[in-house]
Amino acid sequence: MKALLVEGVFHWGFSVRIITESAGAQYYPLPPPSTLIGALAYGVNALLAHPECEAQKRKNLYSGARRLRRAVKWAAFALSDELSVGGKAAAIGYSDFIRSFRLIYQRGVRHQLEQKRMWYGISAHGKVYACGAGFKVLYLIDERGLEELGVSEDVLVRSALSIVRIGAREGLVSIFRARLTDSVKPVNAPTVTEYYFPSRLAEIGNPEEVMSIMLPVMSDRLWEFRPRKPLGLSDHEEYYTPGMGYILRPGRIEVVRLNKGALALKACLREREEVVVVPDEVMR
Repeated sequence: MKALLVEGVFHWGFSVRIITESAGAQYYPLPPPSTLIGALAYGVNALLAHPECEAQKRKNLYSGARRLRRAVKWAAFALSDELSVGGKAAAIGYSDFIRSFRLIYQRGVRHQLEQKRMWYGISAHGKVYACGAGFKVLYLIDERGLEELGVSEDVLVRSALSIVRIGAREGLVSIFRARLTDSVKPVNAPTVTEYYFPSRLAEIGNPEEVMSIMLPVMSDRLWEFRPRKPLGLSDHEEYYTPGMGYILRPGRIEVVRLNKGALALKACLREREEVVVVPDEVMR
């Protein structure tokens, strides 16, 4: 197991649409693990000339990010003051009204030019404003998976440095550092982490400094176009993340006890240690 630490800063923030939304594009408060894997896959696919989409069994069409999931076993996100403009990071959700193109949802006479005034409508577009906020992402990498995909360590780090957006195309980011380590080992509770994790994995000691958010569970269906079984609210789970009220801030989550099926892993880099709580299947 290897760990890849990627650090950067948001230009204005990000927008990741909830998977059950259509015209009313409400948002996830933080980028889900699947979005983080997709951001990394963008660089891998570009460097190795892999297609953006791939078909399976001549029927299902998947995003190329699904391929990288064989090597990236987990991805966790945290806001960070270290690279933030002004030394402080914060994120808050908001919905902007936008003029959206609605013709794709209409049929019949509405497609005639005489009906063009009906082609557009007003929608609430969910965004998370995090102007100049620093962040860090910890990817847990399976070495055997990298070999099977033909991805070298050099390509992996270059791909991390090539991340240009997280979430929608407008969610521009600048990456400052990407570091890889093979020093990843389990640690016992009690411990602390700055990264979000599913609430089912552990009991925490500072609930007043922690927020609960809903994020999608890790599944191949997240990268499938037109899945046979549509994704819904049942495909989400509760995550713990540092924050208070409506504002997400960097902080620490005190993990007092790990539940069954959970692990705390410590990635040791030169000058720092990063702890993340993950399902034990990550190490299987």
